[in-house]
Amino acid sequence: MSQLYSPSQGGRSTGGGDPQTQLQSRLHGLRSNIEGIRDIAEETIRVCTVAALDLEEIGDSAKVEEVDSSLRSLIDSQYRLGVERELMTRLATQLDTETADSDYLTAWEDKVSRYDGQSEAQKYGKNSQYRDFRQQIWDVKHEGAAMPSGLFGGDGNGDGEDSDEDLVIAGTKLNYRCPVSASWLVEPLTSKVCNHSYSKEAILGYIRAHSGTCDCPVDGCRKKIKAKDLFADQVLERKVARHLRQLEAEETAAQYTLVQ
Repeated sequence: MSQLYSPSQGGRSTGGGDPQTQLQSRLHGLRSNIEGIRDIAEETIRVCTVAALDLEEIGDSAKVEEVDSSLRSLIDSQYRLGVERELMTRLATQLDTETADSDYLTAWEDKVSRYDGQSEAQKYGKNSQYRDFRQQIWDVKHEGAAMPSGLFGGDGNGDGEDSDEDLVIAGTKLNYRCPVSASWLVEPLTSKVCNHSYSKEAILGYIRAHSGTCDCPVDGCRKKIKAKDLFADQVLERKVARHLRQLEAEETAAQYTLVQ
């Protein structure tokens, strides 16, 4: 195959040489580009979340919903990127280059059309990034309380059988302590490798003490981490601050009750 179509690039490339070698080279480059775009998408989601938390704290629910809508669009784009990466990986091992082009397009159209045909509950209700986003918005004013189910309502079929697709998140108690220092998280950094979080000073010192690479200090985690694997987690920093405020309020209330 001397030409390859990619929906993400919207065009074809041509050139001489062995078709299979060209295919392998081009797919490798496209997969690398997709990974870079996915990293940008992850950062964009974090920025959207921080913005939505600011808006929720001042009570601007209309703007929060605008951010929510943007986040859903981003999740849709992430799905399409995932489809492309999956299909490119398949193409890289496909020997029949004469049909690779048509097979790619057929599979792309099938997967995307099935996704687009889903209800909002199906698309986003079980998406971990969206669940976490909605939970954090809820926690701004309802820290510790379980978020109600059915945020999407019915799926329009009127059969009442979409409850398993609703966004259901029980009120959970998260661990806001650093696994290295055992103290409350300060300037938390989160690992892109295993999603565990640590206090900035503690984890960077821990990594330096292990010559730049170490096992994640969380019990049971076997992932290797480096400083470059960590990102400043502003969302988590807000959650820790909110949690500490809640603890302080509870302690004050308890002391008042004792005095009474």
